Amino acid sequence: MANKLPKTVEEQINLLLERGMLFKNIDNAPHFLKNISYYRLKGYWWEMQSDKVEHKFKADSYFENVIDLYNFDRHLRLLMFDAIERIEVALRTKLIQHLSLAYGPLFYLDYDIFNDKIKQ
Repeated sequence: MANKLPKTVEEQINLLLERGMLFKNIDNAPHFLKNISYYRLKGYWWEMQSDKVEHKFKADSYFENVIDLYNFDRHLRLLMFDAIERIEVALRTKLIQHLSLAYGPLFYLDYDIFNDKIKQ
């Protein structure tokens, strides 16, 4: 990839067209390619290719479907990180409650609490 010359957004769209990508509204494509990037979207159209060496697309491969997949993935990631953040905060809260009640408010300064007795 490092030896490939950079392409303008218009050249990227032409390349997609040459490879068989279809567009329901080609006028919207520059917006997405300028804000998401060709190489980020590439992962979402990978399975739409009939030839992964020449990067030719299967019939009925629409750019808008790529954007839909990207947006689905983005929303799913936001939901997942929201859930992970809630778990992280709850776990930290439980650790702080347990350790502060067991070892006092400055428990985090007592390194002996955190030494692994098995490894010593």
